[in-house]
Amino acid sequence: MGAHRRSAETAPGPADRPTPSGAVLERRGTARRQFLGYLLAAPTLVVAAKVGVEAVKPSRADAAILSPPEPSDVMDLGDAQVMATLPTSNLIAVTVNTDGTASFELPRAEVGQGITTSIAMLIAEEMDLPLDKVHVTLADARPALLFNQLTGGSATIRTMYTPARTAAALARQRLLQTAALQWGVEVDTLTASGGVVYGPGGQTATYGSLAVAASVAVSTTALVQLKDPSKFTVIGTARNRVDARDIVTGRKKFAMDVNVPNALPTMVCRPPTINGTVRSVGNLSTVKAMPGVTDVVIISTGVGVRAKTFGQCIDAIRALTVTWGPGTVDSESDATMLQDVKRAEIPLAVPSVPLLTRTVNAAFTFYTASNSPLETNSAIADVRADSAEIWSSLKSPITAQQTIAARLGLPQDKVKVHVTEGGGSFGRHGSSAANTPGPSSSTTCPDVVGGTR
Repeated sequence: MGAHRRSAETAPGPADRPTPSGAVLERRGTARRQFLGYLLAAPTLVVAAKVGVEAVKPSRADAAILSPPEPSDVMDLGDAQVMATLPTSNLIAVTVNTDGTASFELPRAEVGQGITTSIAMLIAEEMDLPLDKVHVTLADARPALLFNQLTGGSATIRTMYTPARTAAALARQRLLQTAALQWGVEVDTLTASGGVVYGPGGQTATYGSLAVAASVAVSTTALVQLKDPSKFTVIGTARNRVDARDIVTGRKKFAMDVNVPNALPTMVCRPPTINGTVRSVGNLSTVKAMPGVTDVVIISTGVGVRAKTFGQCIDAIRALTVTWGPGTVDSESDATMLQDVKRAEIPLAVPSVPLLTRTVNAAFTFYTASNSPLETNSAIADVRADSAEIWSSLKSPITAQQTIAARLGLPQDKVKVHVTEGGGSFGRHGSSAANTPGPSSSTTCPDVVGGTR
């Protein structure tokens, strides 16, 4: 966690002055900031953060050569991502449960980078709660989050660091206020540790016992002070991943491990060229009669095959005789694309140098490598006449939801997209589940769609 605290707040110094409500205006350079949170109306304590644009101090990169500015010369990509998430930061909430645990639905994709552990550490730190009592799950697609449900650019900690900590700190503050009210003491006489509030007269109360009483009937705002970094006991320390045991024992669940009743293995025979189409299938009836095969359907991205096992799907796909239509870039090659890139290049504006100065002028070509994570693209799709439900590891689930709804002719709110944890990513899993609803929409049971290398 220590290496990822670019967005960390500076510790309050002597010039930082407490407000009457107990909040602190923190100094960052010459700017002062408040941390505002929301107490959300709910049966138990639910809190969220509200972080303003002043929370970001954009970084600027200086170009060494006077060339036309790139976006990164104007603003750092990470700062831009942080700013894009700010308007909806108040929609991300920490829930305190009556069993003393805290729950958080993370609007990002966990694909092995360990962000469920990192976010749990942030919450555990601010709440003074044991790490094993913080449960972080992945949020379903929520269109209201806008740009706050995108995973990429190594920006999860940068974008979530302050909102997650603010919500957690507000939860702790509200729990202490509730205990103080119940015991008739000043809140500053109380302490909290390990999920328990301690009073000056030996009183104790677990977070779980206070959760319902700490809830509010009407959502309201509150100011909160975050923990001074010098007092961190969780952030910046070495911790085991919260899912480590499940990983090494094979209990960790991925998309294809989700148990959806009546779902059958499904694979797609795809065209040999990008965006190619199916003109005809010469042996459709023969393949349908193969062992275990239940459905063979022509879809927009190829020929979908459903069978009792993935092995039977593979056998059927290999047996298909498909006549393919042309794709959209059949005439392109590495050579033609390289020519296009070179034609689009903007010449460097090289400054003048003395005549005898030794200069180096070279061109470099970098080819994109194929990304092949341990888990291939996969999803479960249950598509009905009036609704669809998807399970997949998605880094842009809102986009997937929109694309699926448009393709199926359904209102977006009739498509439910569940984000599962993924086995690797590296440029994949953007909205690949958008390609999965095909056979299911033409048949009668859900698909477990698996990809291959």
